[in-house]
Amino acid sequence: MPHFLLKQRNQLPPICQLPDEIIEEIVAELDQHKDLVAFALTSRICAALVIPHHTQYRILRMRSTVPDVWAHLARRADLARNVREVHISEPSNHWALDHYPTTLLDPQLDRNFSNAEESVRIRNICLALSHMHRLHTFTWSWKGVRGDQRPTSNPVHENSILTVVSRHPSLEQLSLNGRFAMHALHASIDTNSLMYPVWRLKDLRSLSLAGDTWAKLGNSKHLCHLLAKSPNLEYLEVPLEFHHLAECKLPKLKKLKLVLQAGGLHVGIDRSRSRFLENHPSIEELDWSPVGIPQLAHDCLPNLKSLRSNRQLIIALNDPDFGSNAIGLMTPPSTPLTATTPVPIEPLPAPDLPPPTIVRRIEDLDVHSLDAQTLLDLKFLDRQALRRLKLHTFSDLSTLRDIAATFPKIEWLSLPSNHLPSDAPHPVQVSRDEWLDILPRFSKLQVFRGLGLWKSVKNDRQGMHEIIMNLVEECPHLITLDRINKHNEHDATSQIAIVREGEQGEHIRYQIIKSPPR
Repeated sequence: MPHFLLKQRNQLPPICQLPDEIIEEIVAELDQHKDLVAFALTSRICAALVIPHHTQYRILRMRSTVPDVWAHLARRADLARNVREVHISEPSNHWALDHYPTTLLDPQLDRNFSNAEESVRIRNICLALSHMHRLHTFTWSWKGVRGDQRPTSNPVHENSILTVVSRHPSLEQLSLNGRFAMHALHASIDTNSLMYPVWRLKDLRSLSLAGDTWAKLGNSKHLCHLLAKSPNLEYLEVPLEFHHLAECKLPKLKKLKLVLQAGGLHVGIDRSRSRFLENHPSIEELDWSPVGIPQLAHDCLPNLKSLRSNRQLIIALNDPDFGSNAIGLMTPPSTPLTATTPVPIEPLPAPDLPPPTIVRRIEDLDVHSLDAQTLLDLKFLDRQALRRLKLHTFSDLSTLRDIAATFPKIEWLSLPSNHLPSDAPHPVQVSRDEWLDILPRFSKLQVFRGLGLWKSVKNDRQGMHEIIMNLVEECPHLITLDRINKHNEHDATSQIAIVREGEQGEHIRYQIIKSPPR
């Protein structure tokens, strides 16, 4: 029976008896795709309201120009207004699948050849973005493109798109990766940071700027002005070369990522980065590899939960006095004493004891070149807190057994295929039986990353099937393993998922599923 007849006879659920405009506003407030699907499953009428008018208009993810989609969104403001996230990336980006409207496109209006002309496409992009009043996330990645291309052929087009984005008061997350801001004026000319649209953004909660242009000294003051207008920022990714980072104050910062862009750094840059860390105790996740061994206060990073770095930072955290300036050896000599000069007897002052190393509840640890034995010797780690561990190298297999006993809560583990035994002159591959001995010792293990299992059976599918079935019996919580593609290389787009069925999980099988977006 048609919808309007059911409404006239009061045979609809109470919510569907509301005016259509009210129902539309209610559904428009649902952000998550799972909530839209749940609403659609309540009845056929609700499904007709939601699919595809809302399910295809929450998140846009595009790796191509798709001029017909932008023309459609520019023309249909009633649909575009519900978009929350826009992700534009280079065609070679395979970390997430494309997602954009297809059902409601008009073949004559939207797929007209004129929409493919660049100036028309840019105009449609700007108009479509202006309709997205609920937009809270915008990411634009354009890196590794052949010829090292800029994101748009004309800087005016880049400015036009980012200007529309900057006018959305709802915007909370911005990510730009590539050769953006190549034409931005030097801070000495644009002293108020007004000429490039990104500098005018404010009230962000997440900001990611990757690319060598963001590391230019002429943009450094612009970045300072940008960060000063977002005091509630919680996530920050900027080039390691950002000159004025130490001057910024972000009291709610939780996640920090500093990426080397141009190279040619000196050890002195570590001092300013260390000062920034000491001034931001709220940081919980850190991705930074210092050039040398930085000097950190003993109570630096007290709330750290996730760390991705190198051995230099680990040494500094484990022993804050390491590398501290010793008493200068060039102190001028005092006046020499003659034999008759009385020497007063004074008690020696008590030596200053170094402050104790604070223990940090780090749950996620990925340190390049950190070996297993060094991990066992670290004093600043809470051994009951570590959940995720990536080791890039280890020596004897006994050290892995010690790690399993020392860090009993590890759930996620990544290990290399080879190790460096103390009695061998070269790396040795971990065998099948050795994996079956080591992995069950991690009693909480859920995810194992790395191709060690595959290498131990020489990439044989049947051999891998047997080792999986052996592992699931010994590792009762194991749910995810890596897999290889047809070229015997790591498959970044899919993974092995272990499924346990039955009341006691006695029926076990595994399947290949898509890897979650990064």
